[in-house]
Amino acid sequence: MGRSILKKKPWRLRTAWIAVFFFLVVGFFGCQNEESTRGSRPASNPTTLTSSLPTETIGRIERFCGDCHPLPFPSTFPKANWVEEVRQGFDFYIESNRTDLEEPVRHDVVKYFQDLAPDKVLVPRADAMKQSLSPVQFQRGKGLGIADLSPATAHVVWNPVQKAVYFTDMRGGTLRSWTPSTQLHAIHSPSSDRIVAEGVNICRAHACDWDQDGTQDYLLGELGSFPVGDHQKGRVSLLFGGPNGFLETIILAEDLGRVVEAKPFDYDDDGDTDVLVAEFGWRKTGALKLLRNIGGTVRAPIIQVEILDPRHGALGVEIADLDGDSKLDFVVAYGQEFETVEVYLSRGAGRFEHQVIMRLPDPSYNSSSIQIADLDQDGRLDIVHTCGDTMDALLPKPYHGLRWIRNLGNGEWENRELGLLVGALQSTVADFDGDGDLDIAAVGLFPMAYLDGPGAYDSICWWEQKENLEFTRHSIERDHCAHACCTTGDVNGDGRIDLIVGEWQSEDKSSFRVFLNFKAEASPALR
Repeated sequence: MGRSILKKKPWRLRTAWIAVFFFLVVGFFGCQNEESTRGSRPASNPTTLTSSLPTETIGRIERFCGDCHPLPFPSTFPKANWVEEVRQGFDFYIESNRTDLEEPVRHDVVKYFQDLAPDKVLVPRADAMKQSLSPVQFQRGKGLGIADLSPATAHVVWNPVQKAVYFTDMRGGTLRSWTPSTQLHAIHSPSSDRIVAEGVNICRAHACDWDQDGTQDYLLGELGSFPVGDHQKGRVSLLFGGPNGFLETIILAEDLGRVVEAKPFDYDDDGDTDVLVAEFGWRKTGALKLLRNIGGTVRAPIIQVEILDPRHGALGVEIADLDGDSKLDFVVAYGQEFETVEVYLSRGAGRFEHQVIMRLPDPSYNSSSIQIADLDQDGRLDIVHTCGDTMDALLPKPYHGLRWIRNLGNGEWENRELGLLVGALQSTVADFDGDGDLDIAAVGLFPMAYLDGPGAYDSICWWEQKENLEFTRHSIERDHCAHACCTTGDVNGDGRIDLIVGEWQSEDKSSFRVFLNFKAEASPALR
């Protein structure tokens, strides 16, 4: 596919640690903050300004810049940014080797976007938003899982059976585990913290029982490098567990692009386990791939690598029965210029019906993750989607945050925008307040937050589900906008769901921290 203006996000390697985060690139709405909202993001460019260019020139620009994706909103970047955005857009078009489009004059393209762009992209300050009373409070714990180097925690997993946190360090390339002390209500006392596996910049780890021996194994998605780049250093590995710990690691596939994650899935219904791979890649590499299990033994399977979709930018894949026919389907979210959520509905024997259920209106909407959950508990699985990748221009956007893609059945989906969180990268679903319905928490990464001073941005929020399927947003943490991942679990054994949050570039070298869940009246003062 060719590349027209801004078809690819113009990533900049401004600082070393910011650049390496590109793998997560994996919005919405001037948030009405802590009050519940169904969302009101316009479906087209909201600007009321007009360009002074001739009508014929405007038409040429809009055809050229909107050939492969929706025409970018001029309002997504300030005027000053558009010179660089347009330059990089032309570079991508040249690199595509396409010659079929009528190229406008570059100066005219810059003028077109600058005529319609604001001087500054305005985002509501967190400390200026109306606050709603939260029925629970989260006590911020000290950093845990201390690393030798400043960690880049990309994935945290709670194992309720082992009562352990598993977490990946993308910088160090490890999968590690942490177990609370036997004093369950004193999680910050001495505990077990050990390296479980080492790889080439492990991004995410997903549990499975590959050999069906009743012990937990892990599929590891390995990026292959800490800095971004187009290469074939990524791989998928399999860590085997045993009754007394982990036994060995084998490589299922290598010479891949930058692999975000791998999920076990019997794709062709033949009774063995295949693997779906979200290979994010970068500019010239990346695809949705299948590792088809075609024989061998459990410990030495023969794997055939197949491309299911050649597009780069896969942010992740989720597997579940979406249409209630007792067959497992899967969902893929794409970032980069695509900004879509797409489902593949199983029709049996490796046949899937493909449907794009959400397509965001601008190629720089900053999609970052998806999660499957039955939010309205109607028996149909829904999708929670986050937008908040700030690495395109290191700018906050008013449409960053959380949305609910509600499954209405019969192939129909409804997009509900829930609220603002600048830099939102991942969400997690649980009944935090114990009232029987499902709530949502999300974390954010925005390295330039300090430029707007204290109080400007929340870094962790939770959305309380209220009556009539409405959600109310509550701030958990402010200013420390350095989180790439989160999950939930009852870490201290008190029957309440706690929040486990990964740390990215933490000053104390901690890999994650636990936010203990208390009733509002019983919560200690937040630190």
